Amino acid sequence: MSNVFTAGVAPGGLRSLEEIQILICYMLCSIKEPVPREMLPEIIAGNGMANFFDVGAAMDDLLKKGHIAESGSGMLTAAAGGREISETLFRSLPFTLRERSVNLAIQLLSRARCRSQSSADIEKTDEGFVVTCQLLDGGKPMLSVSVTTADALQAEAVKKSFLQDPAVLYRSTLAVLNGQYKDEDGKLRILL
Repeated sequence: MSNVFTAGVAPGGLRSLEEIQILICYMLCSIKEPVPREMLPEIIAGNGMANFFDVGAAMDDLLKKGHIAESGSGMLTAAAGGREISETLFRSLPFTLRERSVNLAIQLLSRARCRSQSSADIEKTDEGFVVTCQLLDGGKPMLSVSVTTADALQAEAVKKSFLQDPAVLYRSTLAVLNGQYKDEDGKLRILL
């Protein structure tokens, strides 16, 4: 029978609350922007760096001690104590774990920002359903693409796929427009 407190922790992952607290402080200090509370367990536990329950307990303890702060909207930042913990103890964590956690956090924050600055609307027409996907920059359209689909189910699938990671459409479109792609054997390969 597996131990519930080490379930989901990959080899080399963190097993002590102190190590998890150091990692949380390190991530918040390295990212230098508020992080949604629910994102930390997603990054740390979701990638086998520590157990989900331990991550929650570590966050609660850091909040209680005032080492990290939570805004009314559920965003976490490092307080003075958290910055001190990070600066003093970050080297006690494996380098690869520190780097992977920060990179994952930056990717997730970037996707969340991109999602908040994008929209996808479906309009029924005589020819089918038109899905208009837009990426916004400061409220102004940066990229707009419209696709006609045969039915509502396909339109919803296009909308959902776009909203999951809108930056993919932007990067792919730029790659094609800049000639940074290969077409071998009928397969499109983006070189970015």
